[in-house]
Amino acid sequence: MPPESSIQVGAKQIVQQCLDLKPGQQLVVFVDETTIEPGVTIAEAAEALGVSQTVILVPTAVQRRIPRERDLSFAAQRAARDARAILTCVNSLPECLPFRKRILESHWTAHTKIGHMPGATLQVLALADVDLGQLVADCRCLEITMARGQVLELLTYAADGTTHALTVDLGGWERLPVASDGIIGDGAWGNVPSGETYIAPLEGSGEGSVVINGSIPGLVIEPGQEMVLTFERGRLSHIEPADGTAARWLHRTQISKAQAQGDLHWSSLAEIGVGTNPAVRQLTGNMLFDEKAASTAHIALGSNTFMGGLVTASIHCDMVTKAPTIRIDGKVVVDRGRLAYMEAEWHEHYSQISLDGSPLRVAGQVARSGVQAGRSADGRLQRLLRPEPGRVSACFVGNPETARMAHRLYAALPVEGDGLPVDELAKRATMDADVARRVLHILWNYDLVKAW
Repeated sequence: MPPESSIQVGAKQIVQQCLDLKPGQQLVVFVDETTIEPGVTIAEAAEALGVSQTVILVPTAVQRRIPRERDLSFAAQRAARDARAILTCVNSLPECLPFRKRILESHWTAHTKIGHMPGATLQVLALADVDLGQLVADCRCLEITMARGQVLELLTYAADGTTHALTVDLGGWERLPVASDGIIGDGAWGNVPSGETYIAPLEGSGEGSVVINGSIPGLVIEPGQEMVLTFERGRLSHIEPADGTAARWLHRTQISKAQAQGDLHWSSLAEIGVGTNPAVRQLTGNMLFDEKAASTAHIALGSNTFMGGLVTASIHCDMVTKAPTIRIDGKVVVDRGRLAYMEAEWHEHYSQISLDGSPLRVAGQVARSGVQAGRSADGRLQRLLRPEPGRVSACFVGNPETARMAHRLYAALPVEGDGLPVDELAKRATMDADVARRVLHILWNYDLVKAW
């Protein structure tokens, strides 16, 4: 038997790993006239894995009319309602976005998983032929840095050797990142294949400049075509060179259209993200996949309400930069495109904690804050992250030993009402009082407890 191609391997990974479908479960794949081949390939992969599959053709012309003029057929609605997972393997046209939203709104339940593959091709399926365990780990590493961090610095490099710096405020738990790793759990949705972690910075905080030398929607930036975007108070202030190929393309395809609609917010800095997928080896101008390329970062202009931001605009324009450096709170997490995350800097051990300046040094009482937390299978405390509807993630509270101790303390706190004296809490958790205060300081840093 000949070895499977990357396309076949990727299709199976989408069914078996991304959607976690088991033999006998039902997958519904929506396709249109532009995506029949990748849709059928996924269906064949499902069949080979023992997963029941139904492929439903919804032509582009029909998608444009949903839900404004009509809805899906009763047969399609019934199949989607009974499915364990739904995959929208359709075109990426903006006018068909309401159709994809309709699928999400109508058939997303606590039992159903929904994967989106707008603009799917056979080559896109090959992007799922990666080490998903490593991809997930990379996304999660970046997630904790963006969730805990306050200040992010994006350093990009011009062809002449000049370094440009863009600084934004992440909010430190006030604004949560999205780890888009392509793994879709029950009651969740996301893009597949994937591989990026992104966040909406606090509005008005972007200051500095960034080199865009990778791609923008519909255009791959060739050598000598790079542009520099300058931001002031979270808004794009100017582009250099203004008459360059990339700038003219950006004006024609994005900026002019937004301005013609009277959009006052198109210039807002909406997003900063980092790509982690090594299978995206070539930029194409399709931002859904370019922004996931490993060794790249991207920013976006315009709307960001769908990722937890506050800006509504007529565009969301992603732009990719190659081989950046990213520092968060002064710690390097990406170095010239290479992940440089250091576990000990972000998942600390309680013994490293100094209580100087901490409220836990003198606090008499401590209580749960109301922020959601959970327990992993091995007894470690996690803070749950819900950056947007349908996106649920979790990060461990400290290193493994500390996270287990954190769970002992957290579990001993009343679920509601007043808290406990710190010394009493330490006694209930059978923990030294000084150690308990250090662990509680980490819980406080994760916004999981309040102290007074």
